[in-house]
Amino acid sequence: MKHQTKAMTLCALFAALTAVCAQISIPLPGGVPLSLSVAAVYLTGLLLAPGWAAASQVVYLLLGAFGMPVYAGFSSGMGVLFGPTGGYLFVYPLMALAVSLGVRRWGKGWAPAAGSMLAALALCYAAGTLWYAAVGGVTLWQAAAVCVLPFVPVDLVKIPLAIAVGSRLDLHGRQAQRQVDRN
Repeated sequence: MKHQTKAMTLCALFAALTAVCAQISIPLPGGVPLSLSVAAVYLTGLLLAPGWAAASQVVYLLLGAFGMPVYAGFSSGMGVLFGPTGGYLFVYPLMALAVSLGVRRWGKGWAPAAGSMLAALALCYAAGTLWYAAVGGVTLWQAAAVCVLPFVPVDLVKIPLAIAVGSRLDLHGRQAQRQVDRN
């Protein structure tokens, strides 16, 4: 029961972290804001078990869907979720799941974490861009020009940032490693 309570608390905290990071945003032409929410999704995957990582991002989506102003620019509602940028939001649970599964399968070292985050980012770009093109009535190339190209440099910087922060926050992993080193 104690473990379950801790996991639920962390799930809620990472949903809240995603909401806070979404507010650190810069609006760009095309309606897709540049925010730190993807970095929060990376951290969620790094630090939570796969099911809890995905659940945390589902909680984040539900909070916004039901009117809490948690999306970028303090926006919320079904209109945001089903609008042109909704595909990027809908993929957050899958991104967190992909990162969590990746680091649990291949380890939490820099390379496995970065590889898992790159795969999650590719998933985000693919799903979000397809959605943006379909809802916005533009070609995939037009959607990529607005929704991917301006974001690549910043999104790549978020990866080492998330790994650095995640390694500092992963107290359980470091404690377990110290125990192994002592034995």
